[in-house]
Amino acid sequence: MITVISCASSANLGPGYDSASIALNAFHEILDAEFSHDNGSVKITVMGKEGSRLTGTPQEAVAEAILHDFGSEEHIKLVSRGNIPWGSGVGSSGACSVATVLALKDLLSLNLSMESMINYASIGEYTVTGTAHLDNVIASLVGGLVIIESLNPPIWHKLSIHPDLKLAVINIHIEMAEKTKMCRAVVPEMIKLGSAISNARNLAMLILGLKTYDPEMIKAGMNDAIVEPARSAIYPFYPKLKEKLLAHGAMGVALSGAGPSVLCVLGEDQPLDKIRIAAHEILDLNKIPFEVIESGVCGGAVVAR
Repeated sequence: MITVISCASSANLGPGYDSASIALNAFHEILDAEFSHDNGSVKITVMGKEGSRLTGTPQEAVAEAILHDFGSEEHIKLVSRGNIPWGSGVGSSGACSVATVLALKDLLSLNLSMESMINYASIGEYTVTGTAHLDNVIASLVGGLVIIESLNPPIWHKLSIHPDLKLAVINIHIEMAEKTKMCRAVVPEMIKLGSAISNARNLAMLILGLKTYDPEMIKAGMNDAIVEPARSAIYPFYPKLKEKLLAHGAMGVALSGAGPSVLCVLGEDQPLDKIRIAAHEILDLNKIPFEVIESGVCGGAVVAR
């Protein structure tokens, strides 16, 4: 048996829709894989508190695709023991898909290129969200801060952030059916030139601010003129929550992926208590349960034995 550990991730970071993501060590997918004598080519078991909510769909889709493409008749048993909250905007399907690819690559001794691994993992994303977006997949696979240059072929750049920065995830608990599909559906297909210029400027400032520890650049850079405004109808509490978090010392705030969770960038000495207070002031009024979790930047998925 082998075990693969992959990390959660936060996509978009404000202005970087489908083009920026950062790997988070706050949550992990832990996937055990072994050969099986059971009927059926793939058997999925999900353990832990997410077991009642997380189906085997992304793992099964990825595993079936790999077995088919390589003509394997092996029976595979996959057991998920991860703690990534499902449907919260922290890349659960991407992490599950990445873990499955690495598990089968190792178990079947496959010579998969990085591009092939990413493409197989994107099958899991497509199965869950209806779109084979790569931001969460690549961040979970390689770790760090990832900027996507091209989808086909997948080209990306892995960056580091300043070591004195830390992250916090406000993990917000809202049950929403097909949340990612709904959140992507409200993204406008046509945008104003001024909005495009604003987001390009902000993403450039954000990357530089994260590299150099510039609070003002991070604060300005995490503003989004396109996607977050379109999603405010889905998350009406978010604008006031962001305002309150910034007032309580967060350097930058953005919806994490498709939400509802929120990513905060903090200084090394910034206490989480102020972030919790700010979150309570807004989310308690809306009777929305949440938790605040500190996170570092994850280094990427690993295979353990």
